[in-house]
Amino acid sequence: MKKIWQLILMFLAVVSLAACGRQTKSTADSASKTTTNQKAAAPYLQTTTPTFYVHGYQGSAHSTDTLINRAVKQADAHKVLVATVANDGTVSYTGTWRKGTVNPIIQVVFANNVAPYASQSTWLMTVISELANQHHFKHYNVVAHSAGNVATVNMLMTTAQPTNFPQIQKFVSLAGCYNGVITEDDVANQNYFLKSGEPALKHSVYQILDAKRQNFPNHISILNVMGDLKDGSHSDELVSEVSARSLKYLIRGHQTNYQEKLFYGRHAQHSKLHENKKVATTINQYLWGKLITKD
Repeated sequence: MKKIWQLILMFLAVVSLAACGRQTKSTADSASKTTTNQKAAAPYLQTTTPTFYVHGYQGSAHSTDTLINRAVKQADAHKVLVATVANDGTVSYTGTWRKGTVNPIIQVVFANNVAPYASQSTWLMTVISELANQHHFKHYNVVAHSAGNVATVNMLMTTAQPTNFPQIQKFVSLAGCYNGVITEDDVANQNYFLKSGEPALKHSVYQILDAKRQNFPNHISILNVMGDLKDGSHSDELVSEVSARSLKYLIRGHQTNYQEKLFYGRHAQHSKLHENKKVATTINQYLWGKLITKD
């Protein structure tokens, strides 16, 4: 009988050790997964600075949907609000912006998507001002496409900003038509830069912006993203490289961190740029990246 009990106790001890081993392995696996997740999140900043996404002429929410969705998936960003500006300039908001939300994104949509850029500048200023008063942020970022860039730059050059208007931190210009649009007031391969960096031809909108360039803010980081179809036009079909790159001369004399990024091929077409995965990755790395990811 005594031997039987000894065998039973030995069996229970083995079972107990096995269970302990499984628990230790499970804990180790869990710790490993946590470490892996932390490493995956490590390349991206965790900030409460909001980023406003602005569409261009005849654009809509669809124009920035893909960029925003990829920022959410890739950079731990969170789309908190859609700010829809009515024709009379009043703004309605949908969504919830909770305090402490990491990398918050606000999608700006103009009901009148063919309004003059001056009107859209005022509307964008209203959106940022209203939300700054509600959520008390001191800095913000902007990602704009096409004519949305002209509206943004015009807003930044406007001196009549509300009291305590926040400071822009980073500006991503995607296919910015600062100095003409092909088929409207520009022709492919017509314009060029002088040795000074000044564009040889200055179209009407560019002249207006250039006249008040002294109002452009200092200490801003700018990423100028452009497209080249590689079809000989040196353009994204609608915006020439010269038109987009004219931004650099427009902000001359200001203390800025200015960079350019050019994408090539059929996926660098004007409207395809905001659907381009490599473009999205570049923008996400610029806004929130700690490490540089190769294309």
